[in-house]
Amino acid sequence: MRKASDMRAGFEPSESSTIAADAVISALFEAGVDTFFGVPGGPVMPLFDAVLRHPHTRLIESRHETTAVFSAMGYWVQSGRVPVVLVTAGPGGTNAVTGMAAAFCEGVPVVVLCGDVAWESTGNICLQNMGPEGVDIENVARSVSRATLRLPEASTAYGYARYAVAAATAPGANGPVLLVLPLDRAATTISKSNAIVAPDSQGTLPVADADTVKKVAHCLAGAERPLVVVGAACRNATSEVKASVETLGLPFVTTPRGKGVLDEDHPLSLRSGGMAASWWARRYVSEGVDVALVLGTDLDDVSIGPTQYVRPGGELIHIDLDARVFGRGLPTTQGIVADLRAFTADLAAISRNFQIRNPYGADLRSRAVQESPFDCPDFAIDAASPVAPHRVLHDLEHAVGPSARFVSDIGEHMLFALHYLTARTVNSFGIHLGLGSMASGIGSAVGRAIADPTSLVVCICGDGCMQMAGSELLVARKHNLPVLTAVFNDSRYNMVYHGYRQQYGRTAAWSSPDIDFSLWARSHGIPATVIDRPGQITSELVEGLMAYGGPALLDIRHDADVRIQGAGRVETLQQMSLAHSDT
Repeated sequence: MRKASDMRAGFEPSESSTIAADAVISALFEAGVDTFFGVPGGPVMPLFDAVLRHPHTRLIESRHETTAVFSAMGYWVQSGRVPVVLVTAGPGGTNAVTGMAAAFCEGVPVVVLCGDVAWESTGNICLQNMGPEGVDIENVARSVSRATLRLPEASTAYGYARYAVAAATAPGANGPVLLVLPLDRAATTISKSNAIVAPDSQGTLPVADADTVKKVAHCLAGAERPLVVVGAACRNATSEVKASVETLGLPFVTTPRGKGVLDEDHPLSLRSGGMAASWWARRYVSEGVDVALVLGTDLDDVSIGPTQYVRPGGELIHIDLDARVFGRGLPTTQGIVADLRAFTADLAAISRNFQIRNPYGADLRSRAVQESPFDCPDFAIDAASPVAPHRVLHDLEHAVGPSARFVSDIGEHMLFALHYLTARTVNSFGIHLGLGSMASGIGSAVGRAIADPTSLVVCICGDGCMQMAGSELLVARKHNLPVLTAVFNDSRYNMVYHGYRQQYGRTAAWSSPDIDFSLWARSHGIPATVIDRPGQITSELVEGLMAYGGPALLDIRHDADVRIQGAGRVETLQQMSLAHSDT
């Protein structure tokens, strides 16, 4: 058997020719890709082999194709580098579609390379045919992709790979791209002179004219009760958004996906709005916002929740690159298609140069924050046993320290994470609510730790999420990643349980057998312990569990009946008139 060093040394067969799969990996590396996630399988093995032999690429073997895409998404959020996911034909390709849909909803540039059997060249009926007579994966993925491509000839491999990256990173239209590579073409030897290079995207982002920006500034400055709503698309414009709210003196909230874009301890912050909104935000909007500036969010039901960002008849100015989001969640008075970084930079500069500032904003915010922002003001000292979820969040946040990065999965636990955790930097908190897929946080935590293994990643998830994708912790163990998984273990789908009872007026168990995740983790060589009382999670405990670098697990047996008032999905749907409020 060849050693790994020998395999990598043999990446190029000759100076004049190469294998199409090698050309794909070379093209991707030249476009800035060096990290590949995926699950191996026969039809995609030429690409896996090319990654293993390339001298400067690394392969992260995931345990499921969906979570491989979630890991890739977390990697991109943390690093800003485009990841590639390798999946095989048949279930490999179809499993990846859920992850692609999540990446599409959040505008994450991920390139998915899908293998295929050689049905076209042989004319045979083949198992796992991904073409039009089989799964037809291009049509399956088309609605959740920026582009769907199939390698037509082996000689075009280099150009198609470069085009895939360009399509995924097109200005204003980031998202997943699918490239299907049939086994026979990927394994074909081609002449390097035939490696067609596709031009990189040269598009430019729209910019609002100075007069428009100045009018927006005056409108905000003249408001009696202004508000800025900061969405997840502002993650690449944190300093510009911060400068604009400070210069104009405007109170702001962040959406759930935007949590952490601006420091929640900022003197103009009302913390988070939308689902699980802070009581600062709820109190502020309850008195009626007359002018709201909405930045980089689609204002879906989760982003709005109990915080109606503008009163009836008020002015809502919405800035986004996608005009389709205007007027969907709330009536838009003025929709401006513009690059967020440029718009907020211009807004700050014009307001500063012309001394435009709202005279009431800072005082209005001060009055709104005189009482606690939290549903349980004394959550830090709640001594109830079994431990309440809010006390878990307090103990955990203080035990891991300010440098830790939190990622929340989807479920009842995420409401507590959104409400009680304090996010101070753009990467201190993450949640994949574009699609809202369970197990997305588990995969994302792995990807973030791969991108930056120098600081702890804390994944907050539920026992249902663990049952779906807990095996991804084995990836963290294999690579010794600093991931601490905090499992809210209540042996039921807790959000479904409460939502069903609230919506239909009766209960159903929605339960699963009790699982000792601490024992499960230790059986895989992952340090773990059970938490069931307040005060058990300490810095000393975390340091002990992470003594070997990670990963580790907390099996948290919390009080599953503690909830946040008016914070859940059912309340949000009722407010959006998608469910009957009298149920």
